[in-house]
Amino acid sequence: MSVRIRTRNDGSAYTQVRYRIAGRETSVSFDDHAEALQFDALVGKVGALKALEITKIVVAQDRGLTVGQWLKHHNDHLTGVTAETLKNYRRYAAKDFPGLVDMPLTALTPDDVRAWMQGLKNSNGAMPAGKTVANKHGYLAGAMNAAVERGHIKSNPCEHVRLPRTNAEENVFLEPAEYQILRAEIPEHWIPLVDFLVTSGARWSEATALRPRDVDKAAGTVRISRAWKKKEGGGYELGPTKTKKSVRTVNLPPQVIAQLDYSGEFLFTNSGRGRHNPDGVVRNASFAPNVWHPAVARAQDKGLEKRPRIHDLRHTCASWLITAGRPLPAIQAQLGHESIVTTVSVYGHLDRSSGQGNADVLSGMLKP
Repeated sequence: MSVRIRTRNDGSAYTQVRYRIAGRETSVSFDDHAEALQFDALVGKVGALKALEITKIVVAQDRGLTVGQWLKHHNDHLTGVTAETLKNYRRYAAKDFPGLVDMPLTALTPDDVRAWMQGLKNSNGAMPAGKTVANKHGYLAGAMNAAVERGHIKSNPCEHVRLPRTNAEENVFLEPAEYQILRAEIPEHWIPLVDFLVTSGARWSEATALRPRDVDKAAGTVRISRAWKKKEGGGYELGPTKTKKSVRTVNLPPQVIAQLDYSGEFLFTNSGRGRHNPDGVVRNASFAPNVWHPAVARAQDKGLEKRPRIHDLRHTCASWLITAGRPLPAIQAQLGHESIVTTVSVYGHLDRSSGQGNADVLSGMLKP
């Protein structure tokens, strides 16, 4: 950072303040030397971008601010996100916008964003999963909103850019008889966990974070208020649930309450504990290949035609409740969805009562 007095071709003097944004040197010029010194002092106190926001200077230096530089600044000043989320955002900024990061921020257009999405490919050349594309687009849109709020750009180039249609992996809904085929192949130690997942609708990260004190045996309820989160740099830590609505109290069948083990620090633990996992915390990376996948394979040998994932126990819970006629708001509360829109969009197609009502009405119209 430096302050230099320069002379124009016409002989007039001006003061140039040079500074860095995200490692790149740029400058802004002042006719008033005192204003230049004030701006230079402000940059030293709060940083260049904040100084530009405070002074509302929007001149050539913003054209020098690239998309990549803005994403770095945006990440460095984010609050209210978990360490794992911030790690993902930094990875996005570093690797996932190769055609955009070197562009001037003010030059980015919706067509550039569309071209970026069309060029997204996995290592095998296929389009990434729809959720992956939505996450990356959502991150970019959020960063551009922040740029609009700071006065660096006039509008968000991500607005009105439609996400590409992708073939999402189908959710698997087990019928009660199908679940019993699978349950019979689950090792005895893990039956309480699997029964809990299918009757609570809890996410894996929520269920495995439960402690015995979270269960009210007399009331037959469990309080879900935390979940496992990945830590930046590796490992896991306990943190908040996915959304505010995910903090909830769920009623459980009495037989599920009765078979839980309340003797450990956590409600569900590994049958064996070691030096690296003294609390016996259950991790998906071990449970899925060593317990779940073999059990599903054995169940398929016994006649199960579906191949459910662990998360499909949550979907199965919702499908059983819908089949029983439970109202969607009650299912929303059970699953901890932030909005009823999510519940309807994921599970609404399973409720055929309204559709049958439509068919009955139309059938009556056909009668002579």
